[in-house]
Amino acid sequence: MPERALFNLERCPWGALYRVALGYAMLPCLAFVTGSSIAGWSVILWFAAVLVALRVVPAVLRKLLPFSRALSTAWAERRMMAKRFDSYQWRKLFWIGVGLGTYVVHDNQRGWPIVALVLFCLVGGAAGLLIYRRRRGFGNHPRAERN
Repeated sequence: MPERALFNLERCPWGALYRVALGYAMLPCLAFVTGSSIAGWSVILWFAAVLVALRVVPAVLRKLLPFSRALSTAWAERRMMAKRFDSYQWRKLFWIGVGLGTYVVHDNQRGWPIVALVLFCLVGGAAGLLIYRRRRGFGNHPRAERN
């Protein structure tokens, strides 16, 4: 059952929801780590670090923890799809941007690096989502993922 939950984490709506939550938590976590208010380029550096961690941490866990062959194969297929369709990665930014934007509006953040980052995520992510769906033939493929 836990492996099934890990597999389904990337499916709609869970993949979108956890990315929105990640985006929402990104700035409060930065403020907690630095012990100060959120400002300037530190937001961009933090964002880049979070994106790197989203790639590195799962890779390390896949090496260290024993997962079934079926789950490992499914994850390998998703990684291959991500390599084939660059827009698959970009669409993830959309959901992170939704969460980040929600926090920015909620907390009344107005610094231009933060606003630029939100716009980058939303515009780039939306473009990636549209391109991915067009290239992948969304709706025409029985296993097309929706998120």
